Amino acid sequence: MPHKMFISAYKTGPLGYLISTRKALCILLAHKICDLRLQMFLLKWAGALLAILAAGFCGFNLLPMFWAMGIFAQGICLFGLLLWLGAGDIFLKFALEDERFYNLATAGHALSVFEDTEFSTPQASN
Repeated sequence: MPHKMFISAYKTGPLGYLISTRKALCILLAHKICDLRLQMFLLKWAGALLAILAAGFCGFNLLPMFWAMGIFAQGICLFGLLLWLGAGDIFLKFALEDERFYNLATAGHALSVFEDTEFSTPQASN
């Protein structure tokens, strides 16, 4: 799907996309590292990781091992999930703004765009 068609379909109709996060992060770090938004995104998540590690260190010193490990594991999983979603969101923003980046993302199979043909279920009316 060409970039102009992608922009118009994104604004007007149902559009689906699949983002390979591993490939997307590689492309972002290789081509958009000078962009201030990506730098702030990485700085924010590095700070969040340091906060989680510090909380885990304090937790292992203050709590029993079983409780500390259960809380720490859930915190790391939540961190990974939010990082994964945020990386996909910023990747999609860059793809919407720059046609060259969009072409690179689709050629590298980091972004797959398709039209959503399934209709949403009808909502109950009051």
